[in-house]
Amino acid sequence: MTFLWIFEFLLVAGVFFADVLPLRDVLLTIEPKVVQRSSHSTLRCSYDLRNNTLYSVKWYRGRYEFYRYTPSDSPKTKVFPVRGINVDVHNSNSTQVVLRDIDFIVSGNFSCEVTSDGPQFLTGIDTKVMSVVQLPEDLPTIRVEGEPLDYGDILRANCSCPPSRPRATLTFLLNNYTVARSEPLSPRQHQELAWSDLSLELELSEFHFNSGRLILQCIAEMEDIYREEAVLKLGSVRDPVPERVSAFSDATSISSEAALRLVVIINILLMLT
Repeated sequence: MTFLWIFEFLLVAGVFFADVLPLRDVLLTIEPKVVQRSSHSTLRCSYDLRNNTLYSVKWYRGRYEFYRYTPSDSPKTKVFPVRGINVDVHNSNSTQVVLRDIDFIVSGNFSCEVTSDGPQFLTGIDTKVMSVVQLPEDLPTIRVEGEPLDYGDILRANCSCPPSRPRATLTFLLNNYTVARSEPLSPRQHQELAWSDLSLELELSEFHFNSGRLILQCIAEMEDIYREEAVLKLGSVRDPVPERVSAFSDATSISSEAALRLVVIINILLMLT
């Protein structure tokens, strides 16, 4: 009897606790999560109401609510003023919010909070991070001094990339081998609009030459949305020089028969004169 009573108690308790569990599978996605300044992004919120009806979906930037969807209200949507947040109301609903004209100040945490209707009023929340960037307006450039280069020489080069936020990460490759890379950015540098520069000073050995050739690349990257490169063929004293050829070796060999015909024509011309 005691075991039966314990079993019934656990069964009832299990049902009770299942009813007060928070909402499952509340998932926020930001597309794109790395946004170019002045462009737009779509925040999507998926959730499982567990056979309950929806009471509300609230959207936050940090701790500030900026959009709410409540199906029982009229109108169903409300927009709250938050600095930098521009909601596209016509394209926002119970599962997504579209933001337009996004500026740097919008970077940070976004949250989607879903609540089911009573009597339980179950709630679930998910948070993701959005980054706002400004891409360089032009390609990176390379400057080199001291050409042509040979074994033992010092290769001095500089790569510059136009202003961006954050600064672009620069990488030097010599004949496809990485020879220099930008230092990681500090938190402050992530908030700056500035040029990116990388200097290279490398003593060259036979290892660095590819059949005497030197191809220098500078790759500029930012987050997952920008990758450009500059490529420069450096002057090298080890670069193979094409063999010199005479004018006769390039021309088609004249056969003996053709030469004989030429002599005959010349003799006829002399007789007519």
